[in-house]
Amino acid sequence: MNRKVLLYASVAVAALSLAGCTGPCSKITAINAPALRSGSADFTRYVAIGTSISAGFESGGLVDRHQIHGFPKLFASAAGSAAYTYPSINGDGIPPLLALKSLSPLVIDSLGRVTGSPVNIGQATAYHDMGVPGALLFDVADSSFYYSNPFARPSTMFDIIVRHRGTILAQAVSLNPTFVTFELGANEVLGPATSGSGTVSFDVPTFAALLTGTLTGLTTALPNVKLALFNVPDVTSIPFVTTILPYAVGPGGVHIPFLGSSGPLSESDHVLLTAADSLAVGTGVPVPAGGNGRPLADWQVLTAAEATSLQNVINGYNSAIAGAAAARGVALVDLNGLLRQAASTGFEIGGVTYTSAFISGGLFSLDGVHPNDLAHGILANALIDAVNATYGAGVPRVDLSEAATLSSSEIRRAREEGLDPSNLRGFQSEFLALFPWRR
Repeated sequence: MNRKVLLYASVAVAALSLAGCTGPCSKITAINAPALRSGSADFTRYVAIGTSISAGFESGGLVDRHQIHGFPKLFASAAGSAAYTYPSINGDGIPPLLALKSLSPLVIDSLGRVTGSPVNIGQATAYHDMGVPGALLFDVADSSFYYSNPFARPSTMFDIIVRHRGTILAQAVSLNPTFVTFELGANEVLGPATSGSGTVSFDVPTFAALLTGTLTGLTTALPNVKLALFNVPDVTSIPFVTTILPYAVGPGGVHIPFLGSSGPLSESDHVLLTAADSLAVGTGVPVPAGGNGRPLADWQVLTAAEATSLQNVINGYNSAIAGAAAARGVALVDLNGLLRQAASTGFEIGGVTYTSAFISGGLFSLDGVHPNDLAHGILANALIDAVNATYGAGVPRVDLSEAATLSSSEIRRAREEGLDPSNLRGFQSEFLALFPWRR
C-alpha cells in the first residue's frame, strides 16, 4: 500500500469519527407493505453512496421523473425506511435529456428542451442519495478533485449533490445511517472504455487499498451499520461499446472492415457510438464500401486488446469487492452478473424478453450507458435478494410491471405485442443519429 493510500485511509477514519446525525426526516410509503421484516439489519435510515447509477442518471441527464425510479428510491420504499431524500432536478433535467422523436427514420434532438433546476439544493442536511455521476472510489473520502474536474468529469454534479459541504463519506455519516449501499468502481473503467482506451488511473492493488480504507472509515464511524456492496459491471458489454459492428456488409454478405488509426479493424474490435456521425459521412468506411477511406479516430474505437485489458481490471476490482464483502459479512450485489445476463439471455418479464440491445432491448436508457427505469427495478430486486439472504430480512420485491415506465422498455414491449412504437414519446438519448450498421 503506497503512502498516499495509507494517508487517505487514516484521514477517512479520523475525519469521520466525530460525525453524527442531523436534521429532520420525511416519511415515504413502502411499495409492498406485507411481510416486511428487517432480520439482523435495520433499514430505518438508509443512505446510498455511489455513482451515476445510484443517482438515477438516465439518457444523458439527471431528472426527478427518473430519479424516483432509481434503485435506491425503490429499495428505500420497499424496506420501509423512515426517511429518504435525493437531489431532485425538475424540468428537462441537468443536462437536459434529448428526445427520440421518430424511429423510422431515426430522429433524436433536443428541440424544446430547457435545462432543469435543483429543487431542494438548500436542504439543511445531506441527501440520503449520495450517488454522484462521475464519482470515483477515490472521491468518497477525498474532496480534492470534486470541483477542479481533472478527469473531465461533470463537476456540476458535485456542486448540485455534494454542495461544498465536505466529503461524500462525511455527509453520508452525518445522517447516522443504519444501512448503506455502496456502489463504486464503474467510472474507473467506464471512462477508458468510452474514450477508446484500455488504461485506467487506478490499478487493482490501488483500488483494493482505497476500498479497504474507505470501508474502514465508514465502519469506524458507524460500527453498527449494515452494508450492501455492488461489484463492477463489464463496461465493454454496454450498448455504447457493442452496438456498432466493426465492419460493413458488402455484396454477398462479405464483411468489409472499417478503418481505424492502425488500419482495418478486426471483428473483435469495438466501434463506439461516438463514431456514428463519422460513419454516416463515410469516415472509417473503405472506399469500396462507399466511404471516404479516412480512418476513425482512436477515441472512437476500443480495440480487442484494450477491451481485454479493461476486463482484467474489472475482474481484479471485483475480486477485491468480493473479498471485502466476505471479510465483513455484508451483502454483495452482482451487478456484473446482471449485465452479463442482459447481454446474453436477457430477462423475461410479463412474457417479454428484455436485453441490453440499444434502443430495442428495453433495459438501457438512450445514452447507451445507463440503465433505464425497468432495469433499475431489476437492480432493486437483486439488491433486495442479496440483503434478504445475508441478513435474514423479508424486504418485498419490486413489482416490475410498475417499473416499466415510458422509456426504451416500452419500445421493446410495443414491438413484442405487434404495435407500432414510432409514436411513443418520452425517450431520450445523447446521440443525434444512428446508421445502418448495427448489431
